[in-house]
Amino acid sequence: MEIKVKVIKENKDGSADAMVNFDEEGLEFLVQEGLLSLINQAIAMNKNAREGIKLRKKLNKEKK
Repeated sequence: MEIKVKVIKENKDGSADAMVNFDEEGLEFLVQEGLLSLINQAIAMNKNAREGIKLRKKLNKEKK
């Protein structure tokens, strides 16, 4: 597997423009990691949403 990152330009705001080169195995790895990251973020957002709903229900019961 080969993944190479070359910084082309460093920007004033601290970010950078970069060139990423990879072989087929590197592409597969990057796609898999990206998808796993998206799935984990969705799970965390769903968990936070559920906790928010429970809290709102609890607060609404206490108001009554």
